[in-house]
Amino acid sequence: MKTITLKGRKIPLLYTTWEMKTIQEEIGPLHIAIPLVMGRNPDDENDDTRYGGADHLLAAAKLVKILGNAGLEEAGENPDLTEKKILRSMKPADLADVLSLCMDAMADGMASEIPEEEEKGPVDVTLEEMNKKKEQES
Repeated sequence: MKTITLKGRKIPLLYTTWEMKTIQEEIGPLHIAIPLVMGRNPDDENDDTRYGGADHLLAAAKLVKILGNAGLEEAGENPDLTEKKILRSMKPADLADVLSLCMDAMADGMASEIPEEEEKGPVDVTLEEMNKKKEQES
């Protein structure tokens, strides 16, 4: 699990479907929220003039709050992060690294693994028997 450090406190970052829903409620649909959080214009990916602006900083703080509180809660700790606490505990130079770790946590949360027993797919016993018989005849 990815973690960030705010004023010496390690904050685990967790992204699940619940956080996906919360991000959409608090920041906006993901296709808009992600550019906002990264300081980009949602209508023009190459326009990064919003970086460091009030809307960008608030969106970034909301994302950290959502992922951080989820991680804290999952770890059995008090999920007490607020936008103000987050922005007060970060130096502006730390913002890019914190956002990069948040994006990594989201990518980790979106990744899926297929358990080995499921990789084989459903078993057709009749087909398997027919294939065994063909192999023995050859």
